[in-house]
Amino acid sequence: MATQHPHRRFTSFVTAAVAAALAAAPLVALGPSDSAAAAARPVAVAQPAAAPPAAVGAPDAAAVDPSVITFTAEPGGTSVALTWCCGGNPMKNFTIRRDDGTGTPTPTTGALVYDGPLFKTTDSGLAPFTRYRYTIWAGDGAGGFLGPESIITATTVPPVARLAANMAGATSATITWNAPTDPIVASVVVTRTGPDNVSREVYRGAGTTATDTGLVPGLVYTYTAHAEDTSGHKSQTRSAQATTHRTWTATTASPFVGWPGAMACATSTWCVSVHNTGAFQVMSGATWSKPVQAFSPAQDPSSIYEGVIGSLTCPAAGRCLALRNGNVIELSGGTWRPTGSPLTGWSSLDCPTTTYCIAIRPDGLFTTRTGTTWRAAARIGPLRGVTWNDVACQAAARCFAVATGNATYSNWRGTLTSAGWSTAYFADYQAGNPSTISCSASSCLALGDRIRVTVTGTTWSFQSLPTSTGVDDYAQQLSCGSPTLCMSKNQGNVTRWNSTTLLERTRLSAGIGELRAVSCPRATGICFATDDRGRFYRWTPSTRWALLGTSVETTGGVGRVGCRTTTACSFFDHNGWLVSWNGSSWARSGKLFTQPASVECSGTTFCIAVAGASRSYRVWSGGAWGAAKAMPLEAVDLACASPYLCLAIDQQGRLSRFNGVGWWAPIATITDQWGRGPQLSCAPGGPCMLLSSNSTYRQYSGTALTPVRRLPTTIPDDEALLLSCGAPTSCLAVLDSGVVGRWNGSAWTFQPAHPDAFRLGSLSCVTATHCLASHGYSNDDWPIAWNSNGSWTDDGTYPPEWHSKAECLDLTTCFIGGTTMVSRSS
Repeated sequence: MATQHPHRRFTSFVTAAVAAALAAAPLVALGPSDSAAAAARPVAVAQPAAAPPAAVGAPDAAAVDPSVITFTAEPGGTSVALTWCCGGNPMKNFTIRRDDGTGTPTPTTGALVYDGPLFKTTDSGLAPFTRYRYTIWAGDGAGGFLGPESIITATTVPPVARLAANMAGATSATITWNAPTDPIVASVVVTRTGPDNVSREVYRGAGTTATDTGLVPGLVYTYTAHAEDTSGHKSQTRSAQATTHRTWTATTASPFVGWPGAMACATSTWCVSVHNTGAFQVMSGATWSKPVQAFSPAQDPSSIYEGVIGSLTCPAAGRCLALRNGNVIELSGGTWRPTGSPLTGWSSLDCPTTTYCIAIRPDGLFTTRTGTTWRAAARIGPLRGVTWNDVACQAAARCFAVATGNATYSNWRGTLTSAGWSTAYFADYQAGNPSTISCSASSCLALGDRIRVTVTGTTWSFQSLPTSTGVDDYAQQLSCGSPTLCMSKNQGNVTRWNSTTLLERTRLSAGIGELRAVSCPRATGICFATDDRGRFYRWTPSTRWALLGTSVETTGGVGRVGCRTTTACSFFDHNGWLVSWNGSSWARSGKLFTQPASVECSGTTFCIAVAGASRSYRVWSGGAWGAAKAMPLEAVDLACASPYLCLAIDQQGRLSRFNGVGWWAPIATITDQWGRGPQLSCAPGGPCMLLSSNSTYRQYSGTALTPVRRLPTTIPDDEALLLSCGAPTSCLAVLDSGVVGRWNGSAWTFQPAHPDAFRLGSLSCVTATHCLASHGYSNDDWPIAWNSNGSWTDDGTYPPEWHSKAECLDLTTCFIGGTTMVSRSS
């Protein structure tokens, strides 16, 4: 035990590094006290660094307090580094002596190690693996000593310093350290321990850095390092941790161009088309102008639910008005500009002439413009508790609006004349609900869900349209050019009406695109329509609907990516254009489909692309895509185990196999309660798994389907699921709630919901023990990795977009398609 002065307290520290050495090292007999040999031994004195005071030199008497003093020893192979410090009363000098640990130390016995005012020294030239006692005395300023304080330590292999572990990629880490300079050190040994608690030596040598490879993304790895001598004596161990994750690089691979979202025609020879990319075009005569950018684009221009403007109306050639972000804007002189409409939040607009417009809001406010002056907003009569859906005018100050009761879904009408608004109830919700209205000069037609409403002059009438009659028309947009010519756009169809009767139903853009707008300019006897692919149609009494041409070449959007190698990937955009990756950039080439297509590759020489909506496919083989061929079903999912075993499934759960030559006739498998077909995934080489949200599953090995089996748990009715198989005996299923199911080759087991697996958008298992998922949101900006220890961890970041299923060539390199970008990991 250290001897303490009765009036002063000292504290000594012996590092944990020497605990084992102290037990084994012998005490050695030292030479006589103050012997010439001891006095002649060179003593290295270092300046204080970590221990206060920070200033080098004699201690500051004002900062010295001998009631607190520390004395530490850090042994090396043949040396011991000593540090001490104190605070408080003036201490001008410190004396340190070394002995064999027997007897009581005194300031004049034992080998003198240091005598002076500083706070650090190193005692060198010692015997290896030997115990020593060091004793320090502090001078009291009057020729006496305070203390003493003793430390027993032993020379040993010194430890490494500044060990650090840093991610060097998705599957590797770089470990760095400062190696001991003591000559006793022969090597440094670095060991890695993963989540499985299995340790592996990753480095042995005399260097100061190592790279560890073969890691799995999304896991925490612990690295330990120690020094050894030639006899295998080990130093104290240092440790550091590194968490691997992928680094993503995003490239704009397929920006949107075109994608018309609204159109209106003032005459038979003048129309304007506004694209969801924010550009607009004008048709004058029979020629469309080049697109001119006017607005910021929609987040996803190809979506039928997004547009940059609404309620587009053109009372004359060169003059159009529309709603944008709840405000009224106007096209005049080839330029769009604000009109200064009062308030904001306007949801429906109509302008029967260039000098009169009306706009309404769902809450019942309206405003009108006469000339260029807007009146202050006012209410549509005294009616409350309804939502106003749409408004249209036969002429200036003769307008009509339809509304739905907020609590009862009942139907209400509003009529504006020079005397003001009048409102009234006209039908119960069971009769249907009108959502859109359009007027010619003397009549109006309103359509919606199972209802037809007619206004002749200012007289309202309606008729319920039961589904069984085949004339129900869930109208999304309506345009009337005369009392006998109205066109309605609904669910891909165009229906022609007179004021009371459905006359014609036509499917435009079937299997190619989505119809976006219809327009019948007044008193012309013709109508126009456009789809989101830029195809422009015209209706006349003699030709009916006919395709006139394409107003804009529509491209953009990213489909499901398939890769043969890390430098050979491809996808098809939302209009069927092929976009390919060559290792450094994405490039668009030919238009091979009329619709989006999914790409699935197996090996380096085979890919297949399937366009479900058009029931067509192409095969990549021999360096090029083959001719388009017909498929026997409308596929909603595709998976390949090999070039000779690909499966496609439709919404009814019918399955077809591609055998390398063609697709077999579909067979029934299992249905899905969501009506979109069961989930499908093939392990490399097979088999393939089908999993339905109705809690059933089947496998296909290439020759036959297994019987229908039930899962050990019931999937709730409101939950969708994802499926991916990384190996023949390993599949992962994830429910919306975050519940995770694992297939081990013979049975499914399910684990409680994991919060990080909630509402995933896609799932792709790279191996039996590692999967990569994306979130199902448009602001998704980080993928998430699953590992076989059950952990879900963030796996880097990429730009926020909708993200599709990942295509991974290995644990390091994956491609994930977004809205217009493709992110590649490394």
